Amino acid sequence: MTNNYIVSVPKLKGRENYTEWVLAVENFLVLEGTFDHVKVTKPDEAAVDAKTKAKLILTIDPSLYVHIKDSKTTKELWEKLKNMFDDSGFIRRISLLRTLISIRLENCTSMTSYVTQNIETSQKLSGSGFNINGEWVGSLLLAGLSEKYSPMIMAIEHSGIA
Repeated sequence: MTNNYIVSVPKLKGRENYTEWVLAVENFLVLEGTFDHVKVTKPDEAAVDAKTKAKLILTIDPSLYVHIKDSKTTKELWEKLKNMFDDSGFIRRISLLRTLISIRLENCTSMTSYVTQNIETSQKLSGSGFNINGEWVGSLLLAGLSEKYSPMIMAIEHSGIA
């Protein structure tokens, strides 16, 4: 089963793709039935834990091995990676918030790209511990549209939807 899914997991390179890597690895380990080893070390399942840790290591860029080579369990490895790359501090939130409010349709290659950037950035912001609801995301999406969308925005405002 491992070979079918592991190729879909991006290699962890560091802080720049940690969030995406976590999502992919969590789902990979759920499919493998071993995600619980990330949360708890089970001494009676040492062989399963060793295999789970090995699977995790195969999803990590070799340049990071120096930081994780002393990890004995899956949980220890997971916590070490989280401490190294999970950037959910105040500065990160401010940076993401600045990015989110500065996204403009005219700076994107397409409407799809514009919406994707907004949604991804708001999800990262939410993942960092900043509460942002759908109304805010929708408002920011409308605020970043060019002038040619003004009639649509006015129609939404007067429709009672917003």
